[in-house]
Amino acid sequence: MAANPVVVSHSLEGRVLLGWFERDMVVRYLTQACVFDPPITDAEAEAIWRPYRDRCEALSEREAAAPSLIPLNHDERQHAKQFLATLAKLGAHTIQDVIKIDLSRLVVHQFYVVVSRSNDLYLNQVRTTRGWLHQALPLVPRPPAAFKWNLILAPNGLSTGADFDIPHGEFVFGPDPTGQFFSVQQFQNYISVMKGPGTGPQRMLLKAGYHRSYARALSMTLPTATVPSAVVALERNTFGAPPNQAAVAAGLTVATAGLCPTGCRPALLADFFDDALAMKVTLRRKRYQLQVRSTWVEIDA
Repeated sequence: MAANPVVVSHSLEGRVLLGWFERDMVVRYLTQACVFDPPITDAEAEAIWRPYRDRCEALSEREAAAPSLIPLNHDERQHAKQFLATLAKLGAHTIQDVIKIDLSRLVVHQFYVVVSRSNDLYLNQVRTTRGWLHQALPLVPRPPAAFKWNLILAPNGLSTGADFDIPHGEFVFGPDPTGQFFSVQQFQNYISVMKGPGTGPQRMLLKAGYHRSYARALSMTLPTATVPSAVVALERNTFGAPPNQAAVAAGLTVATAGLCPTGCRPALLADFFDDALAMKVTLRRKRYQLQVRSTWVEIDA
């Protein structure tokens, strides 16, 4: 019999859509990212995963059509206008519009949420329309983040690297807006969705903002919640079928039984609230490091 999740001071509560993981990935996730007492083996992790996988594969096929658009009220329209103006001042961006939808019907590509983070940081702030607007579509750019870094030099001095200790996982090493320099860059923290491919009923994917969206969906069950909807940013880009039908998100892969976002049994945000599909787990606390490496090589001309 597998051990049960255990709560310890260095852990966090999470919910995971286990059935949408592939076997090898879920074994690593349960044995390395989660806390059990006593620690579980690979075989026990697979035994925990199997019933969830079976339930996912037995799901009826889902059209998972995109939620209907809900008209924005006056305050939401004004906020959306200010938000788009803020983005324009920051330079080129990928947002084409601001829309209002039922979050629970969105397809998801991230199969876990840190419930502790959603509850502690966001739940009280996203219950009201005003609170949600300022969390989902900030009117002030994210302030620069301070981080430490360590330079790594190879013996020949040509291959180099650097480890950046970053405060959260929303950083990338990439070109600046001019395309002339590479640097550590922090993503802006708005919530965005993407339309799906195809000419039939389109789907809509929650791209970014999982913990705030989970908190908003949770708050809808509370007396202070008024409508099961929220305003989000709509990306210009669309999501499509991933290579070899394997959806990759946050290092997690899904390949069979139509369980990818474009398949016949995609995961939905609402599934996080279904105990038959989502498992409560205890997660290890993590810190984040952006590791950048450059390698000098000779290539035949």
